[in-house]
Amino acid sequence: MNILNNEIFENVTTSTANPPHNEFPIWAGYVSVIISVIFFGTNFVPAAKYKIGDGVSFQFFLCCGIWVTGVVVHIIVGNYYFYPLVIVGGVLWTTGNVLSVFVIPINGLGVSMLLWCTSNLFIGWASGHFGWFGLKAEKVEKPILNYLGVAIAVISGLIFLAIRIGKKEDDVFSIDSSQSPILNSSVEDIDNSNNPSNTTLRMRIIGYILAILSGVLFGLVFTPSTYIQDHHDQYKNATKNGLDYIFSLYTGIFFSSFIYYAIYIIMKRNRPYICVESIFPAFLSGIMWAIAEAGFIVANSVLSQAISFPLISIGPGTIAALWSILYIKDIRGSRNYIIFSIGTFIRIIAAVFIILSKPIPN
Repeated sequence: MNILNNEIFENVTTSTANPPHNEFPIWAGYVSVIISVIFFGTNFVPAAKYKIGDGVSFQFFLCCGIWVTGVVVHIIVGNYYFYPLVIVGGVLWTTGNVLSVFVIPINGLGVSMLLWCTSNLFIGWASGHFGWFGLKAEKVEKPILNYLGVAIAVISGLIFLAIRIGKKEDDVFSIDSSQSPILNSSVEDIDNSNNPSNTTLRMRIIGYILAILSGVLFGLVFTPSTYIQDHHDQYKNATKNGLDYIFSLYTGIFFSSFIYYAIYIIMKRNRPYICVESIFPAFLSGIMWAIAEAGFIVANSVLSQAISFPLISIGPGTIAALWSILYIKDIRGSRNYIIFSIGTFIRIIAAVFIILSKPIPN
């Protein structure tokens, strides 16, 4: 990618440094996976009981929480280098999130999620494993187990798709992937999206394409930071500590969200939908999401995307479903419980295969 070699994206610092090395042991990578899965699966709980309307105002306040967390991490880590290229990853994530607003009313929430979760998982895993977009290919000791794990993970998503959620589906709590959008429709929108019978074939095809594109953008979020870590010859101050890239990534998320929100306000003629009660929960959700994303980027640095991406892509959906069963109570009935148990069991098998494939450090 020529753009990655452009001087405009060079590190803002020019001093030399020692070659990078993994600053965390392998076990820390798996701990990061666990933290990421728990927080991704839980981050919408603070906002689960509040209406968010079209979700655009909610996502802006959520992004405020993300950026503030990035500032705190930046101070704690103590590495004050700023990587402009990583901003691109934040813009990609926000753009994919905005696309979901158009996708859900066309295809329905379930089909849309299946498309973007699958494309997100595949792009994130494949770009690291095969070395796409200028990345160094990340090998595993047992590729067959890795392939099986990814395939089984995709199948488990199809199984979870069969779960029927009750009337509380407007509670912002229908995620099934770490990179799933935070923008959700209101009750009326979701009720209509589950029955898109009036949607023309042309519009549905457009919806499918946008959903896949959204997932692709989610899967590319970490490509800029991974590229920097893989090319120490171009970025002399690059390290293998994923936390060093958090502030740059979250800055990209915040400012791109601000731009999209400003456009939204203009389009709404200065009458945006804002539920005052959801502002602080959105901020808390942003903090929790930011912690999860920090765990994700550390896991990528330690384990490689070939391991961390499929693990973190399948885990949060199970945690979210547990919250829906035990707290939100919008998943009920023996049929749903059986489907959840089968899907969880299959995801455990997928995780075991992925872990047993074992990463090989570059």
